[in-house]
Amino acid sequence: MFELFLDVGELKRTERKGWKRAGIDDPESVSDHSFRAAFMAFILGEKFDLDSSHLIKLLLIHDIAEAKTGDLTPHDYDTVEEKFEIEKKAVESIFDPFTDENRMIELWKEFETGESREAKIARDIDKLEMIIQALEYKEEFPDKDFSKFIQEGNKKIESQEIKDVLEELSKR
Repeated sequence: MFELFLDVGELKRTERKGWKRAGIDDPESVSDHSFRAAFMAFILGEKFDLDSSHLIKLLLIHDIAEAKTGDLTPHDYDTVEEKFEIEKKAVESIFDPFTDENRMIELWKEFETGESREAKIARDIDKLEMIIQALEYKEEFPDKDFSKFIQEGNKKIESQEIKDVLEELSKR
């Protein structure tokens, strides 16, 4: 388990490349992003009467591959299928020593494919967290343009629940 904990610790030192490309010198880490997304899952799961525990697990594991691959952005692969395969290999290598690896890999796959209601909401929370971060950076760095992150995130959110949260956010 110590090796697993060390692998997960890499996420604390893995910067989110999209923010680097946007000109942020010291951006949030993958771990920063995952923590807030998991916390949002806890709160929003309760609000929408979902399985909060399952949502949290999905969001804690959704970027685990980046402990091995680094933060992957659309600039790093040609197709979504290629990204899936790269990350799948990384997830399998992380959980290979464990007998319950299949459960962890299945959680990761569930998030990636959005095959359950919780996975769909988790995927939308992932995007919502990015939008919130973009809004924070926009306030902190008014000379930089974060509209692409906000617009792309908005377009990708599918669930009505998270669209409603986004609507509330846009009112502030």
